[in-house]
Order: sequence, then structure tokens, then C-alpha cells
Amino acid sequence: MDSSVLEQPFRIRNSAGDAITGDFRCVGDGTAKPIVIVCHGFTAHKDWGPFPLLGRRFAGAGFASVVFNFSHNGIGSNFRRLDEVEKFSRNTVGKELIDLRAVIDALEQGQIGGGNIDTRRIGLVGHSRGAGIAILHASSDARTRTVAGWSTIGTFIRYTSHQKEVWERQGYLPVTIRSIRTKLRYGIDMLRDLEAHREEYDLVRAVRRLNVPLLLVHGEADVTVRPAEAQSLYEASDKSRTELVLIERAGHMFGARSGSARLTPELESVTDLTVDRFRRNM
Repeated sequence: MDSSVLEQPFRIRNSAGDAITGDFRCVGDGTAKPIVIVCHGFTAHKDWGPFPLLGRRFAGAGFASVVFNFSHNGIGSNFRRLDEVEKFSRNTVGKELIDLRAVIDALEQGQIGGGNIDTRRIGLVGHSRGAGIAILHASSDARTRTVAGWSTIGTFIRYTSHQKEVWERQGYLPVTIRSIRTKLRYGIDMLRDLEAHREEYDLVRAVRRLNVPLLLVHGEADVTVRPAEAQSLYEASDKSRTELVLIERAGHMFGARSGSARLTPELESVTDLTVDRFRRNM
């Protein structure tokens, strides 16, 4: 780790009283820096794989970085395992939007970062579902100056009519990851939230009303979220300030694994693209 990068863990509460934990990083040279907020994806967390490395990389590139856990992502006292299964089941898109807003509010109010940040220059980076959250938030919060979606979903509606019937009947839907059944489950709150806010959570509509620069980066070999989803958002966007970059032979995580000790070449490229884009737009 770059010894000049300062790391400060934080714990705040959102408007519903839920705890949000995260890490603030910056180079401590006394200057107020633009902020990069990183939103993790589904079943990930701030300490999974490359996320700490990304926080340090953005800080070393001259930004202040915030990498945080969504309040209902399933992380409890064991900060590396999703062991809060019941809490995970109560997560919703709406809760994650509230969490992200709480982080930005805390930055503005000086609860995070103190005098090391310039809250007039905020950029959002999201991966997978976290990218959808970042884009949706940026489309309605004028405090965001730019946004990057890595391996972004193109829609939050990711269930079939049959799955919806099962979900309604038993009150939950089991979470399967790479054909492996887990103890995690989607609770009925998630379905109710998605059904009640279909238009509000429509990412194509969100991109159409987005008035800040948007970078979309996707692996050509991503089988978890197909590149066509990023393409659909690009087609709906204002091309004068949107860029779509496809990374050859890269998958959903750009080669990253749990316990990553360094960024993969693919993730290095994605990070460099984002740093360059954010420097120009913030």
C-alpha cells in the first residue's frame, strides 16, 4: 500500500437508522480533493477482492475515495462474510438508494473526510447492481458530477414470471450463484419494492434523463451480465457525454478473485479509463 494514503474507517446511520460502514482514503497533503464513491455489487462488500485496492488506487491518483457496505448487504460483525442472512433478505433497491444518499450527505456534513474533500466534485463508480444504483442515483441528485458503470446491469427486473409466482407463494426466492444454491434469499420486500417502482427504477429512463458524463465499461466475455445490457443503456444515452468501452476476453469481475493481492491487467485498464475520465470531468 502507498504509505502516503491515509485510511479512515467510518460508521454512519442512514435516515432509517441503519448502520453503514465504509473506508475513507486520501493522500494527506492538506488539499481538498474530488471524491470517488465506489458502490459494490450483489453479494459483494467493501472488503471483497479488489475493492480495498480500488479505494487505494483512486486515492493514489489524487481523489478522495469512499468504499462502503450497503446497510443490508449481509455483512455483520464478521466483515468478510455474508452471515446476516435475514437482514440480506430484507434488502431492496430503495434501501440501497437511501444508503448512497446517506453517504453523500455525511460527506457534505463533514462526518466523513473532514477538510480533505471537495463536495462540489463527486463521482460515482458502481459494479454490476451497484452500477445500476449509481446511475439511478446520479439521474436524480445534482451533486453528482460524473458516473461510471462497470459490468452494469441494464435492468433491475431480473426474474421470470415463474420465479415471481414462486416468490409470491413462499414469500422468498432462493439466491443461486453460479449454479450453487446458497443460504441467501430474496425476501418479499425486494419483490414488492421492484413492482411498486418499476418506472422509477427503469435504468433506460434514468440514462435518458442523466445530465452528467457517463462511462460504461463491460467485459466482452461477461456471462453474468451480458454486454448487451450496457449496450442498451448506451443506446438510450446522450452520446455527446457517454462512452462505452468493451474489454476483450474479460468477464464480469475483470479477472478479480476473492482475496486479490493486486489488480488484474483487465481491472488496471478499467481503473485507468475511469481515472482519466473522472479527471477530465471533475
